[in-house]
Amino acid sequence: MRLQKLAVEEHFAEPETVDESQKKFFPPDRWPKLRNDLLDIHGQLLADMDTYGIQMSLLSLVSPGIQEILSKQKAVDTARRSNDYLAEQVAKRPDRFQAFAALPLQDPDAAAQELVRCVKELGFRGAMVNGFSEIDIEESSFYYDLPQYWPFWATVESLDVPFYLHPRRPLKNRKDLEGHPWFLAGAWAFGVETATHALRLMGSGLFDQHPKLTIVLGHLGEMLPNAIWRIENRLNEISREFRRRKG
Repeated sequence: MRLQKLAVEEHFAEPETVDESQKKFFPPDRWPKLRNDLLDIHGQLLADMDTYGIQMSLLSLVSPGIQEILSKQKAVDTARRSNDYLAEQVAKRPDRFQAFAALPLQDPDAAAQELVRCVKELGFRGAMVNGFSEIDIEESSFYYDLPQYWPFWATVESLDVPFYLHPRRPLKNRKDLEGHPWFLAGAWAFGVETATHALRLMGSGLFDQHPKLTIVLGHLGEMLPNAIWRIENRLNEISREFRRRKG
């Protein structure tokens, strides 16, 4: 079979943290196979790539990954260990695997330093971050349009690498999801959460300040391409109404 496809969202997990970070999301009867799929990079994943004609996979830490770690220092340490582990796996088959960095955005300065290290020393192709970060308090949420993240975005732009904004589950205290578990994950909540985060970035002036910044949305743009006309139309109406009132 001719291998010619590039897979940009192939997740892995570390042996040390896979049970703690992922087991809670899956039924007990499914977990053993899924666990193996996340860990067996050079066996199961490579075999699947051959079966489906995938030449290259960009590997990234499975969601929610670093972003659910409350302690800033633990997030920094875990991200570094995860990236070192991933670099070792890529080095075994660089012809088939490349990497996105995991970043501890609980600490924007440390995240910027880790991204520089991963790109310049480890040869990573960019970063994949699993949505907002929780910091110190469970069920907190810090989105990356906040002022403390703008120096981090300057670093991303200066490195000229993509930042892949990957979904994570919304917080448990979201009342609109309460009692409706089928809303969760990829069925609905992933896309809504990530699209909202992306819109926050778009509306913050981030791309005016950093016009060469590249942010990637997966899953057909998290529904935004289908909604962008409506969003822009409404924003234009609001702008015209504001100008009329101001005048």
